[in-house]
Amino acid sequence: MAHSIDSDSVRQKVREGYSQIAQHGSERRQSSCCSGMSAVDSDKLAGQIGYDAEELAGLPDGANIGLSCGNPNALAALQPGEVVLDLGAGGGFDVFIAGKKVGASGRVIGVDMTAEMLAKARKNIGVYRERSGLDNVEFQLGEIEHLPVADASVDVVISNCVINLSPDKPQVWREMARVLKPGGRVAVSDLALLEALPEAVREMVEALVGCVAGAVLVSETEGMARVAGLTDIRLNPKPGYVDALVDGQDPLYLKIMAHLPAGAKPGDYVTSLEITARKPGLASRPNSIQLQPTMKPMQELAVYDPAMCCSTGICGPEVDPKLVQFAADLDWLKTQGVNVQRHNLSQNPAAFVENELVRTTLMEKGEAGLPLLVLNGKIAATGRYPNRAELAAWLGLKGTATPAPAKSSCCCGGAC
Repeated sequence: MAHSIDSDSVRQKVREGYSQIAQHGSERRQSSCCSGMSAVDSDKLAGQIGYDAEELAGLPDGANIGLSCGNPNALAALQPGEVVLDLGAGGGFDVFIAGKKVGASGRVIGVDMTAEMLAKARKNIGVYRERSGLDNVEFQLGEIEHLPVADASVDVVISNCVINLSPDKPQVWREMARVLKPGGRVAVSDLALLEALPEAVREMVEALVGCVAGAVLVSETEGMARVAGLTDIRLNPKPGYVDALVDGQDPLYLKIMAHLPAGAKPGDYVTSLEITARKPGLASRPNSIQLQPTMKPMQELAVYDPAMCCSTGICGPEVDPKLVQFAADLDWLKTQGVNVQRHNLSQNPAAFVENELVRTTLMEKGEAGLPLLVLNGKIAATGRYPNRAELAAWLGLKGTATPAPAKSSCCCGGAC
C-alpha cells in the first residue's frame, strides 16, 4: 500500500503522538485504539475485549491507557517459566499481566520507541513488584523493526495494536521470527483492513496515530508472517470492536466516517484481528519438558458463560461446586497447551455478538443455550459445563482423572 509520507516521517508522527498520550492520556476523554482514555473508560474497553477484572485489579495505576484492540495475553496461553517479548509495550499494560502468568521463573521484556512511554512503564515496576511479589519484568528502548533482543531467545512474542503503526511491517515480522526460539509462538492483536481505505482517511494524521491509516489487508498480514518463515498462521477478524467504538461516538471513527463513501461505516473497512503463528522447530518448554517432535496447531476453546458476578462464577456466599471444578479443568487445559478464552455475558457482551455461532445460538435458544463451548471454531456443547473427561476426549488429551474440587473462596470478598 503506497503512502504519501516516508518512513522517518511516519515514525516521528507516531512518536510525537504517543509522547503526548504518555504524558496526558489519563486526562483525555477520547477513546479508540491508541488515542488514550480516562482510567474508567480504559478499564471498560479492556473488559469488552477480554481482560478479566482480576487482571485489571492488580495493575499499577496508569498502566492501562486504553491502547488495546484485543487481548494477546489470553491468545498466547502463557505458561510459567516462559520468556515473553511485548512489541510496543506502552505503559506496561500487557507486560505486567504477562509477568504474573509466567511467574518468578519467567521473564517479560517490553520494547517501546517512545522515551516518555518507557519512563511511565519503568516508574510502574516498583508498584508491580510490591503488589505481585515478582521481579521479572523489564523495559527496553527500541524500534520494533530493530529489536534489542538476541536471536532465538524468546518463547513468545506478543503485541497489542502496534504493528499497524510500523512503516516497515515485513521487517517487524522478520524480527519476530529472528528472536523466537525454535517452536516459539506469536500472539498478536492488531488492526487490519477488510477493504482498502480511501486515500483521504490514510492521510489523516489522527488516523495514523489512531492505528488506522497504517493498517494493511488481512491477507497482507498473513503473507508477511509466512514470508518471515512462520507457520501455523491463524487469523481471526473481530469487526465488532470497531462497530462498538462507532456506536460509542468515538471521535476518531466519527471523523473517519465523514471521509467514507455514502452508506459505508468504519467496520466495513477496519477490523480487530487476532493473529497466532509459530516458528518451525522443536520447542523446549520451561523446566526442560520437551514437546513432541511433530507439533500440532494450537487448539482453541472459547467458553461463553451466562451472566455471573465475576469471570469464573466462583464468587458470593454460596458457590456452585460444578463451577469450581470447571475452572480447575480449564486451568488444566491451559497446562496442556490449549488456548482457553472465557467470556462472561455480563462483563463482555460484545464477544457474544461478534461470534456468529454464538449469536445464532442465542437467537435460537436464548440464555438457555449458555454456557456455550466453541472448540476450534465449532460448537461442542450448549447449556451445560462438560467434565474433564469430556474435554480431554474432545481435544485428544491424556491424563483425564478429575481431582476433587478445590475449596472455593469468594473472588470478590463476599460483596457480591
